[in-house]
Amino acid sequence: MQLKTLEDMLRLKQIWQRVIRSEPNNAAAYNNLGNALKRQGKLEEAITAFQRAIQLDPNDAPPYNGLGNALLDQGKLEEAITAFQRAIQLDPNDAYPYNGLGNALLDQGKLEEAITAFQRAIQLDPNDAPPYNGLGIALSDQGKLEEAITAYQRAIQLDPNDAPPYNNLGNALLDQGKLEEAITAFQRAIQLDPNYASPYNNLGNALSDQGKLEEAITAYQRALSLPDIKGRPTTAHTAAHNGLGFALQQKGNLAGAIEEFQQAIALDPKYAVAQNNLKEAQRLLALRQNPQPVGIDDRQFLPKEAEEPLVGVLRSTARIVTLTTEGRIIGSGWVIKRQGSVVWVVTNRHVISDQRTRRPGEHIEVEFFSELDDNRRPRYSATLEQITDPGDALDLAVLRISCQPRVPCVPDDIRPLETRSGRLARNTAVRLIGHPYTVETPWNSAEGNVMNYSPNDSLMPIDAYVAEGNSGGPVINDQRQVVGMMVQIRNKQDVATTPDQPTPALRDISEAAGDAGLAYRIDIVLEQLRRWRILN
Repeated sequence: MQLKTLEDMLRLKQIWQRVIRSEPNNAAAYNNLGNALKRQGKLEEAITAFQRAIQLDPNDAPPYNGLGNALLDQGKLEEAITAFQRAIQLDPNDAYPYNGLGNALLDQGKLEEAITAFQRAIQLDPNDAPPYNGLGIALSDQGKLEEAITAYQRAIQLDPNDAPPYNNLGNALLDQGKLEEAITAFQRAIQLDPNYASPYNNLGNALSDQGKLEEAITAYQRALSLPDIKGRPTTAHTAAHNGLGFALQQKGNLAGAIEEFQQAIALDPKYAVAQNNLKEAQRLLALRQNPQPVGIDDRQFLPKEAEEPLVGVLRSTARIVTLTTEGRIIGSGWVIKRQGSVVWVVTNRHVISDQRTRRPGEHIEVEFFSELDDNRRPRYSATLEQITDPGDALDLAVLRISCQPRVPCVPDDIRPLETRSGRLARNTAVRLIGHPYTVETPWNSAEGNVMNYSPNDSLMPIDAYVAEGNSGGPVINDQRQVVGMMVQIRNKQDVATTPDQPTPALRDISEAAGDAGLAYRIDIVLEQLRRWRILN
C-alpha cells in the first residue's frame, strides 16, 4: 500500500490502534502500527510498537525489519544491523531486511558489505526498486559511476514515480561533468516531490558549476525553505548553506558567505568543507579590509629552535589549499625534493581532488609554516607534477612550486625532510604533523604510536587523534625522520591491530575525525616517487 498523504497515514494508524484495543495480543497489528508510526516520523513510538510485536511473537521476521528501519532513521546503526540480521535469520528469503542491512552498512561506510546486501536483496526480489537505488549509492561512493547510473536507471524503470533515484542519478551525472543531464534529473526529482530538499540543493551545485550563480542561489534558498533531510556526506540544509555561501563568495559577498558557512557548521560541526570555506572567506575578508604587501619574508616570523624544536619539520610541512566545486579542501604535504628554487611537495591524491568528481583541482596553493597570521602568510601557486589514477589504491600526488612573476620564490631554508625506511616496531612513538580542521591554528603536532606493522601491508595504523586536514602529512619518529604519510582517518575499533586482521579499504567512508589513522609506510611512498623519477 502506498500512502500519499498525512491523512492516509493517520487513518491507517487509527485502524491498527482499534485492532489492538480489541486484540491486545495481536503481534501483526503492533507491527503494522509500527510501520504507520514510522511513516509519520514518530520513531520512538514506532520502536515501542515493533518491540511489543517481537515480544508477542519473537519468531516473526517483519517486526525486526521494521525495528531496524526505525533505528536506522535514528542513526543507531549497530542496533539497526542487529535487528536486520535477526530478521534475515528468521526469514532468509525476504528481500526487505537485506535492503535495510545494505542501507545501514552504507551509512557505516562499509561499501563492499553494503553492495553484497543490496545484491542479495535484488537476487531475492529483482523487481523491487529500493535495493537498486542503494546499490547505486554504494557504487557512486566507490567512484564506479557508470555502474551506479545503470543501477539508478533500473530503479527508475521499476518505480518511475520515486524521486530519490532521479536525485541520485543526477549526482552521478554531475560527478561525470554532464551538467545538463544532471539538471534534467534533478528537475524530474523536484517535479515528483516538490518538498524534497536534496534535489534543490544538488540543482544549485549543477547551476553553480555552470556559473549560473543567481539561479544556483535561488535553488539553495528553496532547499533551505523545505524540511531538512539526512544525506551524504551531510544533511540537505548543511550542504545548502555551504553551497549558498560559496556562491555568495564567488559574487564577492564575503560577509554573506561567512554567515552561511557559520550556519552550515552550526548544523553539522563535523562538515569539514564548511569549516575550510569559513576560514578562507574570513581570510579573504581580512585581506580586503587590510591589504598585505606582496613578498613578505616570513623567515623573521619563525620561532628559534630552542623555543620550538620541531621548527624545521614544521617549516617543511606544507598546508595545501585546493579550490573545488564545493569550495576549499585543506590538507597536508611535505617537501620531498628541492633543486635550486624549485620545490616538490608530496601529498595524497584526495587532498588536491574534488570530492565529488575525483578530478584534480585546477587551482592549488601551498603555504609554509611561520607565525604570521593566516591573512599575511605567503601563498605559492602549485602545479600538479604527478598523481595516481583515481582507481589506484595508492593515494598519492606530487606538486611542483616554481618562482613566478611578482611572487617570491620559496625561501631557501625550506628543505626536504629526511626519511627513514625499514621496519617499525609496534608501539614506536611517532608524531603526526598536519592541519586538522578541528583546530583553529594550523601546523599541529599529535603524539601517537604505531599500532601494527606488516611488511606485506602498505598501511600501518597509528594510535593518535586525527581529523580531515591531516591527510598527506608526515609521520615522524623521535629523530624527526619521516617514517610514514597519513592517508585516512579511522576509529580504533575499525583498524587492524594484529597481522591476521585485514586493513579496511581506503574507499570506505570514514568520519571527519577519529582516534586513529592509517598511514602509508614510507617505503611505499618512496618507491612510487622513484617510479615517477621524482627521486633517484
